[in-house]
Amino acid sequence: MLLGILGGFLAAALGWQINLLAIQRGLQRGRVAAFLVGSGAIFADMVFLWLGFTGATPIVEHPEWWGILRWLGISVILILAARVLFVHSKPRPQHEEVQKKNPTKNFFVGFLVVISNPVVFLMWIAGISFLRAHFPEVRTPWFKELFLAGFLIGGVLWFAPLAFIFLKKLTLWTEKNNSVISRISGGVLILVALFLIFFEKF
Repeated sequence: MLLGILGGFLAAALGWQINLLAIQRGLQRGRVAAFLVGSGAIFADMVFLWLGFTGATPIVEHPEWWGILRWLGISVILILAARVLFVHSKPRPQHEEVQKKNPTKNFFVGFLVVISNPVVFLMWIAGISFLRAHFPEVRTPWFKELFLAGFLIGGVLWFAPLAFIFLKKLTLWTEKNNSVISRISGGVLILVALFLIFFEKF
């Protein structure tokens, strides 16, 4: 489980595009929204890990599906980037109303950004292959379940302080600074989409 906690914490901490998106959503919709974005990303990672542990060979052997998934992911990321740049970067006079609308939507934002990115899946396949090669414990009973439980805990250990402690300090910023965060988040999402278009081929 400790290995899973470490993996979940590092995955959450190094997921800079999700962190920026969580901060942007948190500034616009509240700290719970930021935590839900991170939770959605963690859950998507866990889906990939579960597929990798249970056997992803049939999926890897059908590259024609990866092309479809790749362009679906690019479309989702570009749509989110457009919303962040042209909608969320504008001041919202009714901030309290926005916070109460569709809290689960923030979860699906984080989930879709990760689950629609085939690069993340291939990264976890490589990671599981590394674990199988260097850690004999991977073949023991209940390792998968304990690793996934630890991964969830590790991810929460990153996103909970980010949402409820760090973001609390950022809420004291002005609306202008909030808009800057939104523009940075939108720009990062566009860079991710461009990377998938020009540098990742499936």
